[in-house]
Amino acid sequence: MATTKLPPVHILVTPLGSTVDIIQAPLDKWNPEIIFAFTSMRESIERVQENLRYAWNSNCGPNGPPEIKEVKIEKPWQSNTIEDVMTAFDEMVESTTSHCKKIGREIEWHVSITGGTNLMAIGMALSASTHLFPVYYTLPGDKHPELRSKPSQLVIDIPLFEQLGPAVRLFQKSPKKVELFELIHGAEEPLTVERMAKKLDKTKQSIYPQLDQMGNCGIVVK
Repeated sequence: MATTKLPPVHILVTPLGSTVDIIQAPLDKWNPEIIFAFTSMRESIERVQENLRYAWNSNCGPNGPPEIKEVKIEKPWQSNTIEDVMTAFDEMVESTTSHCKKIGREIEWHVSITGGTNLMAIGMALSASTHLFPVYYTLPGDKHPELRSKPSQLVIDIPLFEQLGPAVRLFQKSPKKVELFELIHGAEEPLTVERMAKKLDKTKQSIYPQLDQMGNCGIVVK
């Protein structure tokens, strides 16, 4: 008898400062079961929990309000903040992934670069890129009143960070792609494949696969 596949666990990961309204829009869009809040402000966690009980209750999914897990980042404005965020992020991913594997559920990650300090947002973006997790930004509702009736419309997906990690690895594994990219980047006008091949003393047939892989990562465009 076939086993029933369990639905994925939607998890939000967000920096959190004094402004807590950034939670409502992704809550409305993905109905997460868990929210990891990277913060130095315990009072903000408590305000999120209060909003989940009352103001945001209608934005929660059928399973009710998500579990809020605090990830403590002390003094998130110092030179070590980015490293602290990335270290805590890695530990969170490892423990959460291990737990979900045991219960047979996959994870849909959603990483925010809105909230907290700028250094925390940078740490979030770099961590998401490392793990190839999707990144989003939340528009301020007070500046976009036309979207507030449906909070999920305030969420802006940013695919760049999912592409950044594969692009870096692509260059690390292939000096030929580095050489080809330098040629394209340094050209004053778009190049044909024929001209690329001639300048690099290669065949056109050897250039096409390189361009396809670079195009898939968003490094180059036709």
